[in-house]
Amino acid sequence: MKLLVLGATGATGRLVVDHALAAGHTVRALVRSPEKLDAQPGLDVVAGQATDAGDVTQAMSGVGAVISTLGATGGSVITDATRAVISGAVATGVSRFVELSSFAVLRDRLSGPAKFMSSTAMGAMVKDKAAAEDALRASDLDYTLVHAVRLTNGPATGVTKLLPGSATLRMADTISRADVAVWMLTALTDSTTSRRSVVIAG
Repeated sequence: MKLLVLGATGATGRLVVDHALAAGHTVRALVRSPEKLDAQPGLDVVAGQATDAGDVTQAMSGVGAVISTLGATGGSVITDATRAVISGAVATGVSRFVELSSFAVLRDRLSGPAKFMSSTAMGAMVKDKAAAEDALRASDLDYTLVHAVRLTNGPATGVTKLLPGSATLRMADTISRADVAVWMLTALTDSTTSRRSVVIAG
């Protein structure tokens, strides 16, 4: 499959690109600074803004699905990028979208310490991601929202759990970025994740 990856120069996005290429996919990466990505067979790096609907629509042309691992510390970057994908889907017909969110968005499921720590350190990002999720749920996209617990930089373990809706989410819950990357790629062709929000942990 040919994939468009948003956030490809980030810590998780780079792993998505690497694992996608290793799995035999071809990848188009829309990035602000193409020089940050090394050339690899099967990788097409395109300069542009993930928040610009025109850039995203052009980058979506000819791909089978979109993965976003965008992260931001404030403003409306994630919301604007999500809306750009929604707009691009109308123009290109590409409807499959897997987006990385955060467990911190799920405020009513957080333990007390997790709620306090995430509101202090991640408050602006949580608001942005929550608004992006609202826009996505209101769209016609075939989306999967991936709420990952606290990310680590460890190697892939091959073990990823889907946490039930009754599970309390704690700061002690972790998952490696590598495992998140692999799971997001698997979700692309898993119909059971269509128009669903899931919480994954290691």
